[in-house]
Amino acid sequence: MSRSIKITAVDSSGTARDFQKGVKLVLKRELYTPFVSLSGEFICDSAVTAAQICELKLYISGEFIYHGIPDKVTVAKQGGLSRIVFSSRSYTSLTAQNEPEPGIMTDVTLSSLVRSSLDHPYIVVEENTPTENYIFIKNTSTLWDAIIAYNLKQRSALPYIYARNTIMSTRARAVTRDYTGERILSEGFGVNTMAMLSDLHMRIGDGEYDHSFTNPYAANYKIIRSRYYDLDYQWLHNIDRGLAFKAATSNRKRNFCFFEYPSFRNEQLFDRVTSSGTVCDGKLINSVVITFDKHGARTRITCYEDDLGQV
Repeated sequence: MSRSIKITAVDSSGTARDFQKGVKLVLKRELYTPFVSLSGEFICDSAVTAAQICELKLYISGEFIYHGIPDKVTVAKQGGLSRIVFSSRSYTSLTAQNEPEPGIMTDVTLSSLVRSSLDHPYIVVEENTPTENYIFIKNTSTLWDAIIAYNLKQRSALPYIYARNTIMSTRARAVTRDYTGERILSEGFGVNTMAMLSDLHMRIGDGEYDHSFTNPYAANYKIIRSRYYDLDYQWLHNIDRGLAFKAATSNRKRNFCFFEYPSFRNEQLFDRVTSSGTVCDGKLINSVVITFDKHGARTRITCYEDDLGQV
């Protein structure tokens, strides 16, 4: 399917310039990452400097797909043309780069939590989420850490980034993706044990490490990786549950299945796969990687069969 692809670069004065020549892109969204990433290159046949690029936008067939910060931009001139190579993260990446005031925050909603420390014009927050009595914000915790703490207390599930820059708690916008008739280029299954912990222990004050959790999956791989923690006040209401979450985090991407097809549907996290004819059928989407180049679009869908991807 032929689709028009346009990169828009915005300078510090708000002036926008559109680019459509020589575009090559990789767009990624992923459950354990608090932002959407975009990297690639395009060609410009007029004068442009890296300093002129202060915002990056992506449009596909007229649909506004991506909006983010130009983390790195390089402009190389050759033969009267400029080749711009860039990497970018959506504005929600700022949630991992800001620290809320430490301590107890009471009567918290997702919206009040985010806006208490990051009121950004390009970041949208899901409204009307339930009020949590309190969350504890640790020293050096990021805003994204606090968002996770809120969501785990409310839903026992992770928050995620929807579309360009929307922070979501619930699955209210998730849809079922039907791949009937789609040509599947590849499919497969994988394992990732790089971060897996085996035994986790926590103590209260200067006492013994009375709280322990054994990761049931570590024994399968003969993995022994122990961690000892002082009291994590974020989990003061349920220390054992806190250790179980730390183990679940270490199990991230433990098992995963995937498939790739030659098109673009702008899938979102927690959409559900159906009729692909692969092992991913019936599972929730946890990663989307979209590649655009001279050959067209290709999308790789991945579903994590770990402790947090399918809940």
